[in-house]
Amino acid sequence: MAADPDAFSKGAELVENGEMQWLPTPVVAEAYYGVATVRSDTTTQEVRNRLLGYPRIDVDEEIARTAGELLAKADDRVGGDTGVGANDGYIAAMAAVLDDAVLTDNVADFEALGVSVETY
Repeated sequence: MAADPDAFSKGAELVENGEMQWLPTPVVAEAYYGVATVRSDTTTQEVRNRLLGYPRIDVDEEIARTAGELLAKADDRVGGDTGVGANDGYIAAMAAVLDDAVLTDNVADFEALGVSVETY
């Protein structure tokens, strides 16, 4: 997203508005995965430096339980497997617990999980 002007603009807007920007630990894994698989020109050091300024929210028992419940409800609503991955379940659970929205361009998965979504 570093090269996406809409994502950058949205980030700047959130900072200007003083909005708390939580960093779910599954997103940390996704960022490093992108670097490790050469899907980005960003280096590991650049990722580490960019992530340092964000408060983390970790997967704990409450988040894991909530993620499982959200994933199960989403599957029940469609009568089968939604195809939403566990990482998105964890991120959605964090949004639900914090009563906040998920900022993403992957709107469909998070809407399927029933959490508020904001896009850029």
